[in-house]
Amino acid sequence: METNIIQPAILSADDILLREWPEPEWAIPGILPIGLSILAGRPKIGKSWLALQSAKAVAEGGMTLNVQVKQGSVLYLALEDQPRRLQERMRRQGWTEGLPVQFVTGGYFRRVFGTLSKGGFSLLSEIIENGNYRLVIIDTYSRAFAGDQDDVNVTTSILSPLQEMAIGKNFAVLMTDHHHKYTSDIQDIIEDILGSVGKGGVADTILGLYRERGKLGARLKMTGRDIEDKSIDLKMDWPSGTWLLDGSKDNLTPEQQRTFVALKALNEATPDELGEYLARNRGSVYKDLAALESRALVAKKDDGKWVVMGSLATMQPMQP
Repeated sequence: METNIIQPAILSADDILLREWPEPEWAIPGILPIGLSILAGRPKIGKSWLALQSAKAVAEGGMTLNVQVKQGSVLYLALEDQPRRLQERMRRQGWTEGLPVQFVTGGYFRRVFGTLSKGGFSLLSEIIENGNYRLVIIDTYSRAFAGDQDDVNVTTSILSPLQEMAIGKNFAVLMTDHHHKYTSDIQDIIEDILGSVGKGGVADTILGLYRERGKLGARLKMTGRDIEDKSIDLKMDWPSGTWLLDGSKDNLTPEQQRTFVALKALNEATPDELGEYLARNRGSVYKDLAALESRALVAKKDDGKWVVMGSLATMQPMQP
């Protein structure tokens, strides 16, 4: 009788070097990959609006921040909101009936889950196991977990199971958090997160939302394991409750537009390949790509090639 022997999960150097590994998956291409992401910023700066907007985009399979999003189900732990406030915000954002989003609000969470660090995580795991979610949003860290946020061992033990579950089951977790009150003018999106730097160590992606109080414009800075350091300029459109790419930055130069169109025609390309295609030098093409990336229109892959992520629909038409 034959028996199946489970091989140990040890890979040789050639296994890693020669195997065709799949590209990282994204809940929001170029911004929110599979795994654990932390979106941090000062209180009342618009993090929850951005999280709700992301949930809508994934549930619809629509557009957000000029990026096309693959459709999927969403679990939203809205721990600072009650249904009435959520309803007002959803109506402002133009939510329609029938979207595959399930909400857990603050009162229910406290009665049933308690906290995720003291028994509630097993219940969350069971819900996720049965839900086939593409995106799970936890708004906010401080309402979901208990423990000393300044203790690296505590934060690591709290977040590691969540991060491992997201990677193992191939979904994205977007967790909102706060910045230190004493955040300086020098923006460090990992060190600015409230509490231990262990949070940044466990998370796959860190997003920092920076906005001066009273102003519509903001900057979303990003870093992570599958995303290069970059930032995009945003503005809040309060009538629709939606973050948009900053319109003052939308008017691309003719050269930037031609670079975008060329990359779209080539499907993917390095700066050298684009330069040859456009008969331009590599340095100029790279500057164009950086400008396009800041608007979430293109992204750089791990192999050094660039791909189109967004649309020029909102841009000015290309000049002759």
